[in-house]
Amino acid sequence: MSSQILTTIFPPLKTSQYEHPHTHTLIFLHGRGDKIPSFLAGLSAWESSPTTPPPSPGLSDQEPAALTLRTAFPTFRLVFPRAPLRIVAAVAAQGERLEWNQWFDVWNTNDFSDNEELQAEGLKESVSGIREIIRQEAEKLGGRYDRIVLAGISMGGATSIHTLFNLEKPIGAFLGFCCRCPFAGSKKTLEEMRAVLGLPGTPQGNEVLKKTPVLLEHCIDDPLVKIKSGRTLRRVLVGLGAERLEWKEYETGGHWFKAPDGMDDVISFMRKNVLEVLEILDSGSDEDVDMDI
Repeated sequence: MSSQILTTIFPPLKTSQYEHPHTHTLIFLHGRGDKIPSFLAGLSAWESSPTTPPPSPGLSDQEPAALTLRTAFPTFRLVFPRAPLRIVAAVAAQGERLEWNQWFDVWNTNDFSDNEELQAEGLKESVSGIREIIRQEAEKLGGRYDRIVLAGISMGGATSIHTLFNLEKPIGAFLGFCCRCPFAGSKKTLEEMRAVLGLPGTPQGNEVLKKTPVLLEHCIDDPLVKIKSGRTLRRVLVGLGAERLEWKEYETGGHWFKAPDGMDDVISFMRKNVLEVLEILDSGSDEDVDMDI
């Protein structure tokens, strides 16, 4: 299945004077029905509050400016997988045919638990593919899974959550935006969650959840994935063992990234939980990092 998930990749940022090394990889999953060009356009418009960035080689202009994911984390390789086209079963049941880019299918967007078993097949395929992408990206970083950040919005976030459940090694961080947890109402343990997909190489225990820093952001006025579902996700993750979870909710913002507050919170979270490695690199450490990208 992994060969069917196409990716759009941006290497570390380059300026006219400096080429940043590859220190981390961010893998970001889009939402249901979205496409990479429109998703990237939305991400490029998601900016922080104007701030003075920390000194960075090759970036001489230190005037206060709004930051995006690209400019806030210039040493990150950005990977954007594309969900495959899948038939929308609820439409097919009415005698029509509709295909959307979706990580898995849902029967009823007003009640995600309705005919919930429909979601398992696509989730299994997608999680298997995303796990393979994570493995490949970790190899590029010398096997350092702790330098991989997995993120997703909406259905992409739901898929990423189940990917996290089925990883064998902790990763650098997990970022989830206006997302929920499929099967949260019927499965109460990690073993039950994993059994839904039945993937090979499924880990034992909850070490990945315990050690992976998690940031969840959700807008209270989200009309698609209700804030209640986001709060349920938070409760489920904590109940399953997540010890390093931060929850941010915002009064307004709808079913999308909150600006600038949401980006401010992402930057703060990432600098605190992920970028300690960059400080080691800047100090001239001999730590083994594969820079041949």
